[in-house]
Amino acid sequence: MLKEGSNTKRLIAVLVSVMMIAGLAAVSFAANQEDLAGNFSPPDSNTPINMNGAAFDTIGSVFSIAADAKAVSFVCPSWSENYGSLTVTLWKYDTDYATTVAASPLAGPKEFVDFEDNSKIGFGFETPIPAGVYYMELSDAVDEKGQGVGVWSCEANYPGQAVFRDGEFIDKLSLRMIVEFMQAPEGDPYGEMPKFQKTDNGLGGDGLLPSAMYVKMADQDFSDMEEEGAAVEVSTNEDGTMHVIIREGTVDSQISINFALLFDVDEDADCDCQTYPYLALRLRLCDNAYDAGPGEAFMYTSTIAGATGGYSSAIRYDYSTTEWQTVVVDPTSNKSFLDNALDGDDWLGFRFDPLNGTPKQDVAMDIEWIALFESEEAALAFDGDFAKVEEAKPTKAPAPTPTMPPEPTDAPESADATDEPVPTDAQKARKGCGTLIGGSFAVASIAAAAVIVARKKEN
Repeated sequence: MLKEGSNTKRLIAVLVSVMMIAGLAAVSFAANQEDLAGNFSPPDSNTPINMNGAAFDTIGSVFSIAADAKAVSFVCPSWSENYGSLTVTLWKYDTDYATTVAASPLAGPKEFVDFEDNSKIGFGFETPIPAGVYYMELSDAVDEKGQGVGVWSCEANYPGQAVFRDGEFIDKLSLRMIVEFMQAPEGDPYGEMPKFQKTDNGLGGDGLLPSAMYVKMADQDFSDMEEEGAAVEVSTNEDGTMHVIIREGTVDSQISINFALLFDVDEDADCDCQTYPYLALRLRLCDNAYDAGPGEAFMYTSTIAGATGGYSSAIRYDYSTTEWQTVVVDPTSNKSFLDNALDGDDWLGFRFDPLNGTPKQDVAMDIEWIALFESEEAALAFDGDFAKVEEAKPTKAPAPTPTMPPEPTDAPESADATDEPVPTDAQKARKGCGTLIGGSFAVASIAAAAVIVARKKEN
C-alpha cells in the first residue's frame, strides 16, 4: 500500500538527503592475510558478530583437530577502535554442551582487554594439545564507549567446527578460527566431528512464491537521474535491468533500499520477517575475473530501522560465472534478527553493500529483481514470473463506506500520486547485458531508483 501523499519526487528528495553510514564493519585485518583463509577459517567469513549488548551471552565452536596443536584462537574485531574486552575459555568436548562446560576448562577463562582490531584471541600451549574434539567459547563482551567487540563469522557450515550460541547448536554458521599445528597433517586438518541435531528456528515456511513486496528494475525508468563523480555508478541496461559499477579503490560501496518510504509495512502482513526471512537478488556479474570478496546486507526491520554493526548478513556471489544467478541472503543465524522476527518485526528494507572490502579493479553487475522468500529453496527455484505473485494475492474486502460527508463537487481534483509511471518505448525495447541507456548517479540516488520500482499493493 502506497503511503498517502507520497510521490516519486518526494521519495527521491528524501532518499537523496540520506547520509551514508560508514565504519560499521571493519575490512582490514591485524593478522597476516595468509593466516585468515583455509585451516579452520571459512572463506569469505566477513560477517562480524557484535557481542556487545547482543541478545546472547556466549558463542563458541566445537572443533575437531587431526593433529597436535600449539595454538588455537578466534579472529575478533573491535570495530577499528582497539577498545573493549572479551573472555575466552577452552574445554575438551565431552558428550554435549552442558556436560562439556560443567567440567574444568583446559585453558582460561582469559580476558583480553582493549585488543587490537581483528586480533587473534585464544591460547598458545607449551605442551601441545593432542588431536581430538574441543570447545572454545567467547563470553563477557564489554565495550562501554565504542561500537562493540565480537568475532568474524560465515553464514554457512564449515568442516571441522560447529557453532553453539548460549549452549544451542546453530546450523549454517561458522566462526573464523586459527589452529596452529605442531606439524601440519598430510590430509585435512579436521578430525571426525560429533553429530548435532538441527532445530527449527520458527522462521520461514513452505510457500514457493515471494512476498508481494518486491523490486523489479524494469518497471521504472530512472535513466534521467544523473550525478557525476560517484564511486558507485548505476545506469539502465536496454533490457531494463539495473547496471551497477563499483570503481576500483572504493572503500565502502553501498545502496540503501528503504521499503518504508513506499509501503505501509505495519498493515501488510505478507512482508513480516518471520514468514519471509530470506532476501534474494537476481543478478549477473559482467566479468568473472574479480578478486572482490562477498557483499553484505544490513537488515532494516521494525526494531532496527537503519544500518547497525552486527545486524547484517553476507552476500556471496558465484564468481566463476557471468550467467544470471540468484543470490540468497540468509539472516536466520543472526540472533538479533531471529528474536526480532519472532517478536513480530516487519521488513523496512536493507542496505545493499555490493562488496565488503576495497576492490582492486572495477566491479560491474546487473540486477533484475530483489524479493523476499519463505525459504532459500523457494528463492533458488523462483523463475522470475511475478505475475504469479499478483494472481496469488488474496482478494481484500471492500473498504467500508466513509461516514464523513463527501467533498464539494466543485473542488478541484488532486493529482493521483500513487500511479506508477508508464514505461517508455525505450524501456520496452531494452535488452542485453551491460548495454546502457542511462547515466550514472550517487549512492543515495541509487536508493531512490530501487525503492520507486517496488510493486504497489492493492488497497
